[in-house]
Amino acid sequence: MSTAIFRRSRVVTPMTRRTKVFFAVISLVILAVAVESGIEAYLGGNKLLLVVPIAALAGVGMVAIGLVNFENFVFTTIAIRSSLDITKPQAGNTGAAGVGNPTASGLDPAGALAVLFILVAFFWMLSRMRAGRKSPPASIHRVCLILFAAAGFLSIIESASPTISLLEGIRVTAVVVMLAVLEVMLVDREMIKRLIASIYVSALVPVGYTIFEVLTHHAQFTSGGFSRFEGTFSQPNPFAIYLTMLIVMGAALFPHLTQRKKIGMAVLLFLSVVCLYYTFTRSAWIACVIGLFAVAIMGRRRLMLGILVGGIMVSLVALPSVAARFADLGSSTSAAGYSSNSLSWRFSFWGDVLPLANRDPITGIGLNMSSYETSQQKEPHNDFLRAYVETGIIGVIAYLALLVSMVLVARDSMRFTKRRAWSYERSIAVGFAACVIAFVVISVVSNVITEVIVLWYYVAFAAAAYAVTRYRENAELRGLPPPVEEPEPVRVGV
Repeated sequence: MSTAIFRRSRVVTPMTRRTKVFFAVISLVILAVAVESGIEAYLGGNKLLLVVPIAALAGVGMVAIGLVNFENFVFTTIAIRSSLDITKPQAGNTGAAGVGNPTASGLDPAGALAVLFILVAFFWMLSRMRAGRKSPPASIHRVCLILFAAAGFLSIIESASPTISLLEGIRVTAVVVMLAVLEVMLVDREMIKRLIASIYVSALVPVGYTIFEVLTHHAQFTSGGFSRFEGTFSQPNPFAIYLTMLIVMGAALFPHLTQRKKIGMAVLLFLSVVCLYYTFTRSAWIACVIGLFAVAIMGRRRLMLGILVGGIMVSLVALPSVAARFADLGSSTSAAGYSSNSLSWRFSFWGDVLPLANRDPITGIGLNMSSYETSQQKEPHNDFLRAYVETGIIGVIAYLALLVSMVLVARDSMRFTKRRAWSYERSIAVGFAACVIAFVVISVVSNVITEVIVLWYYVAFAAAAYAVTRYRENAELRGLPPPVEEPEPVRVGV
């Protein structure tokens, strides 16, 4: 397989000044939903009175952006999605993964954005087909994700609450649509860079909000004696997984940034690490460390390896709460009668969840229903078990195929960029491969596949990894001359 990386050959049509102003204003209005909702959550006010009118205005603005410039609509969606969960009426109450308010969750801005994105993307795809424009073939990753979503919809047949399962299926469908759209949009390096920029812009509000909460000593909730923070997310765990993905990919891309961007990225990554620490999510801590080691090894970053080892040793000494967080894996029992040893609790709870699949082992009990069918009203904290219980044998086969497809996309991007060890595309491949490793590690003891907010950003990285292998093919599809090969960049950074 050819491993050459090419200079982009397409001509980018610059946005007019009016479009830029409109885009900026709407983005600020939408971000205001999260910021002002955070203030309401901090003060204990009624968020619905604030969110509904702003969200309605923002929705109109998003539709307008989609009609004017679909690419900007996609990047705006990515930039704001991480800040919207705090607008949910039930967000910020307990931070526990379990039963929420299903009716309200279907009406919140995050759910509305998912539906809006599906509709706008559908008409965009339809307009491309009518215009006779060719699109890249679907990656194996997209095919397997479609199959998993189909298994989710099939599970509605036996769901005790079809509405809840249907809403979850729609959210997963939005992730499928996002992957499909990005695989079509990401035709060259310039588009990949715009995507990456929008992903890291998405971290500004949740990270900034968390740092503000930490500095003001306003813990979002307490669990096991630890004050944990969830940013603009509904729980600490998805926030921690999101941060893990951004930290791992950010470390991979860091050497390829300009000096000014390196400063900004360094600050953002440092603050993200601080936020990850304050989530007190052990699985994410472990996955992040493993992911960073993977980046250092696959990317041949010797200095990074040294920094990681030194950072871990300093953390264990300077941050006793890290050791304390792992030390609570004891055998004590909480006042409610449950084990405070979360690992033992998981083993015990898995035994309670598994028999639920006996109701219908073929199609499962329905997406998102495991929380409603157990006495503790908790999610399974294991994606393999959850896939089997909620989507049956059909769903677990689709889920395992999805995991295999992740590995295949990572492998192909690594092979394609093997001879260009210090290129930007190689770092994308290394970063995504490390994210896949982190994804699988966390999936064993947490809920990743149904944390739709996390999947939005994961599939964005997956689309970028797929795109780096298709520069020449994308140029041919658009009837452009073959891209010009770039010289091997000089190795810089760590």
